[in-house]
Amino acid sequence: MKVKMIFSLIIFAITIGVYHVCYAAVEIVPSKNGKGTDQIVNTTISNSFLLCRGMKNAGESLNGTNVDPHLATNKDWGAVSYLSNSIYGTNTEGKNRGIEVTIDNVKYYSTTPNITGVMNWGSNPNVSRSTQTSGLINNYNPETSTASEYVVELYNNRDTKYVDYVDATINTETLGMAINETNGMYNANFNTNQKNNNTPISLRTGLLSGNFGFNRFGSGYESGKALSHVTFRPVIWN
Repeated sequence: MKVKMIFSLIIFAITIGVYHVCYAAVEIVPSKNGKGTDQIVNTTISNSFLLCRGMKNAGESLNGTNVDPHLATNKDWGAVSYLSNSIYGTNTEGKNRGIEVTIDNVKYYSTTPNITGVMNWGSNPNVSRSTQTSGLINNYNPETSTASEYVVELYNNRDTKYVDYVDATINTETLGMAINETNGMYNANFNTNQKNNNTPISLRTGLLSGNFGFNRFGSGYESGKALSHVTFRPVIWN
């Protein structure tokens, strides 16, 4: 049986490059201090979705290109997580955050044993933050959810390739997303609850950890609202 693998070019900016608001979208710029303090926070997941899709708008960083920018999906996250723990990445060591590397006296997490890997995928060793991913539980009801104003763009695009619209508690529906099938690997912890209508989105912490439709510690992290300790990642398909 032949297996076809589709690779995404993933643009990240918490460490080596930091992204910030530019017009209506985002661009990659050098980090000012190596600590990722310029990453975008305090944005709803709907706004994060629009910022990523808007990177091709007139005057934006990807205007005029043929690439396809979007908010990172859990499939994107899974692809990098699997590759990181393969012979192309950390290999048999198994890492939930990646291997620590040092660049200009600043420590980062890399998905490979060196600086060529994707930096700080899901976790910054200098700043503790979670990352929004484009996922929505499939029994989400905007008419009864307190999160409806935060996730409107995900709901409107739920039938597109830009949103993982799944039952987060069923293993077969999250294969390839590094959710249920990798839960517990390398001390990773992934919480799921497809019935929580008020916290319907997915957040990632590290390569294999996170929450999907789960009201973590009663914090409402997974509501999609703007929070100072939650950021997002644009991904570019080519």
